[in-house]
Amino acid sequence: MFRERIQAQYSELTPSFRKLADFILQQQLDAAFMTATEMAQRIGVDAATVVRFAQTLGYSGFRELIKEVQQVVKAELIASYSVALEAPDDVGLFRSLLENERHNLALAQARLTEQANAILPALLSAKRIWVVGQGCCAHLAALCAAALREIDLPAVAIAPDPLEAAANLKGVGAEDLVIGFSLTGMGLDVGNAVHFARQRGAKTLVFSASPVAAAALEAETAVICPGPTQTHVPSFTGLAAMIVVLVAAFAARYPEKAAAMTADLQQSYREMLAFQARSSSEVNIEELWRQF
Repeated sequence: MFRERIQAQYSELTPSFRKLADFILQQQLDAAFMTATEMAQRIGVDAATVVRFAQTLGYSGFRELIKEVQQVVKAELIASYSVALEAPDDVGLFRSLLENERHNLALAQARLTEQANAILPALLSAKRIWVVGQGCCAHLAALCAAALREIDLPAVAIAPDPLEAAANLKGVGAEDLVIGFSLTGMGLDVGNAVHFARQRGAKTLVFSASPVAAAALEAETAVICPGPTQTHVPSFTGLAAMIVVLVAAFAARYPEKAAAMTADLQQSYREMLAFQARSSSEVNIEELWRQF
């Protein structure tokens, strides 16, 4: 798909090609119905540059590129939904907003590409998994790491600020996986952490609301989970849902490992309950209370 091709080559594009890439990714509805000449005039380049851009991405020409953009736009328009913010009561407003979130999940499903085929093998082979997020995405990163640990994967959430990232990622390498979460364009530290890890040979995966977020452009694999709303609050429904899907897909693809993990967890829980029961029965509460 055109998004993945642009992402894969973005860092090597010329300034003129980057202008075209940003326009197509950010204004794909407009771009889908433009000729090469119209797009060239809109961006401020010549038509030949537009054609060369398409060929650089691996298309035979502009027509093949724009046909693919049109197919994606058509699929997303079919799933489109407009929220009625002026519902007569709060129940209606809640239902309308929930419908918008269902629409966002449909968009995330529509944008899923063959890149997703690389995710589960990367999880399975990783010796260490670092999960990074900035702002509210820090909480998503923590939730993701905890969910991955539930299926016995070695995941840890870390802050992406330079000092914290340097301390944790200084030894990152080919056997590691770095997962990033990006909701807005302001998560620049996540992009830097992903870039650092990828330079060191680690596998990189980013879940992002935008294909042009810094982290998404830096990652080897990017899963786009759009979160458009008619309010000033961006939606992270798609990003949160991907955490559930990630864990469920791993358990479904590797059922033996998931079953072994569940058995180990149950046994550990039984032992912890036994320790708790024994220690509780041995404690003299009144004596302990006096000591403090």
